[in-house]
Amino acid sequence: MRYFIQYPAGTSALVTDAMTHFVEEFRAEYQDDSALLFHSTSSLERVASIPFAKNAFAVIGETRRGDLGTNVARLADSLRGVRFPALPGPRARGFRLMVHVDGELTSVAAGPKRELEHTVSSGTGLRLEAGGRGEEYWVIGRLDLDHLLFCARLPKPPRPAKARGALSYELSSMLVLASEPHPDDTFLDPFAGSGSFVDARLGRPAREIIYSDVDLAAHREQLSPEVRHDPRVRLLAEDAMTLPSLADGSVDVVVTDPPWGEHEELPVPYEEFARTACVSLARVLHPERGRYVLLCNRRGTAAFAEALEAAGLPVRASHDILVNGHPATVFTGTRSPRATPAGPTPRPLLLGLPTYRRALDRFTS
Repeated sequence: MRYFIQYPAGTSALVTDAMTHFVEEFRAEYQDDSALLFHSTSSLERVASIPFAKNAFAVIGETRRGDLGTNVARLADSLRGVRFPALPGPRARGFRLMVHVDGELTSVAAGPKRELEHTVSSGTGLRLEAGGRGEEYWVIGRLDLDHLLFCARLPKPPRPAKARGALSYELSSMLVLASEPHPDDTFLDPFAGSGSFVDARLGRPAREIIYSDVDLAAHREQLSPEVRHDPRVRLLAEDAMTLPSLADGSVDVVVTDPPWGEHEELPVPYEEFARTACVSLARVLHPERGRYVLLCNRRGTAAFAEALEAAGLPVRASHDILVNGHPATVFTGTRSPRATPAGPTPRPLLLGLPTYRRALDRFTS
């Protein structure tokens, strides 16, 4: 079957690497910066559960792109007699029709739209509820795709509300997957804030998951019940610059999002902060199997790229992405077994400072 998913902008390379972990017989047909059209033998339920997909769709029909009204009328004609898939979840009473072309919702002439709505109603047995809840059927066009797709939106599994300022569930899941999670991992986020990466890591087997943030007391009530009560999780209120409770080489993987240095005042220049943070991460990462994923402000890319290399954390790949419209960079890499971390002696830098996630809303999902 053909499927279409939307995901966080700029993560297309990460998505391609991750897809084979979630769907069977994956074959990409079209991909751009934030969307993927593919073939798979996996069920609708399986595709709907892909954690990094903002929206997932089953493709029912298509038509060559041209005048939008004409295209919609052609879709209505081609779909007559087509068997519409039974979507996961409780049976809905109604449906609504959405037209999403080149990244935004758009209107279409009333006549062709009514034709398509009538075809959907006949094919599903549902009544039109344009302003209500129910199944969603989308006409989708992408800038570099020469066809318009007609799709059924797959209902997403329910997810707990995110704290204000938290990274989205989709992006958090994508970056956790980029760390190549293993069931025997000891996982660490030393700038854990509202716990987005820890939440995402709980979705996969792990030996231990360490949440650490100097402002744990301020964040504790915002943490999900899973983070607070899962026996695999250890909660630490420690400075990421020193991490005194963690022995050298005791962590297998770090996924983290350090302060961006934009809306909070760091006690040292950003370059020194990056160097000290990377030395601390290099100390706790296992020298042979240690690996990391680090998200930073695009303006901090040079500082962290230099700091990671100097600390013995060579960068394997970097990805330029957008986080709610803000340019950012994702670094992935491993701990070098032969390198000795170089840089300043780790010392507390953030103790007493409120973490930036409580003050920002740019990451609100």
